[in-house]
Amino acid sequence: MAAISKQAGGIPVKVQWTREDDMAFDYYRPGGFHSLKAAVDDAGKLSAWQDHFITFTTDGKEPVRSGNLSPTEFPANVLTNQRMLQSMIDSRIPTGPWRAPGSNAIAFAVQSFLHECAVAANRDYLEFLLDVMGEPRFTVAENLRALHTGRAANVIRTVAEKASWGREMPRGRALGLAFHFSHAGHFAEVADVSVDANKKVKVHKVWVAADIGPVVNLSGAENQCQGSVVDALSTAMGLKITFENGRVEQSNFHQYPLVRIDKAPEVEVHFVESPYPPTGCGEPAFPPAGPAIANAIYTATGQRIRTLPFSAEGYTL
Repeated sequence: MAAISKQAGGIPVKVQWTREDDMAFDYYRPGGFHSLKAAVDDAGKLSAWQDHFITFTTDGKEPVRSGNLSPTEFPANVLTNQRMLQSMIDSRIPTGPWRAPGSNAIAFAVQSFLHECAVAANRDYLEFLLDVMGEPRFTVAENLRALHTGRAANVIRTVAEKASWGREMPRGRALGLAFHFSHAGHFAEVADVSVDANKKVKVHKVWVAADIGPVVNLSGAENQCQGSVVDALSTAMGLKITFENGRVEQSNFHQYPLVRIDKAPEVEVHFVESPYPPTGCGEPAFPPAGPAIANAIYTATGQRIRTLPFSAEGYTL
């Protein structure tokens, strides 16, 4: 813009990309693959965890931006028997932050697989997840921004209560639960989802329970959570960029389907206030929504979704 302004005689200029240019030449959310293994003991409790994350690199030294797996990612940070691995594949696609950077995709893989573990152990996911948390404690001593298992358990219990978890649901309709900790926020969500014989999905309602410390602006915080859930629904169901011969194949929203207002679910938000320093909520309500919906789809249909977006498995809104 500075160069254009100079050529125009030093006057202010406005540079605006078309939607087509934006989609073809912008930065993209990094992809990746998780190879997950776990064990449950005789009591049906998670006893071991391994996550080998295959990400991308542009320089051969560091993972692409927002494409790094932390060695303290939940549930590794609450287990003694755990192993976290990371490999990198060369890439030339420019990547950058997406709402809840990194966490938006990691939560889907982790919470979906933890749900698989609960099913394998023949346990209700609510009880299984609370067992994983164990006794209330910070996972990093004296770090007020670290995961606190007691705060996590509180939001999980709260969202389950608000959604009447465990109630009988009609055929083809189910509740799905997920939890994620990111950006110092503890968030649990339950999605009420129905699926018909043609894999058409209806997300009727999503409950959100959050602990971000004292809430300063209640209506603003609530709106951020609602927007995050709708944003996450778009991402989970249909947002995908593909490349052919080095060029982006999508050009506008007819090929990159954002959720329209008639598909947006009701979102009910509850804050569990705590005495810890307040943190933001513009991002951490995003990550749990996708896996909550996916876990509901599994319960309703028996089909496990292991990739994003769900449209790759034939599901539509």
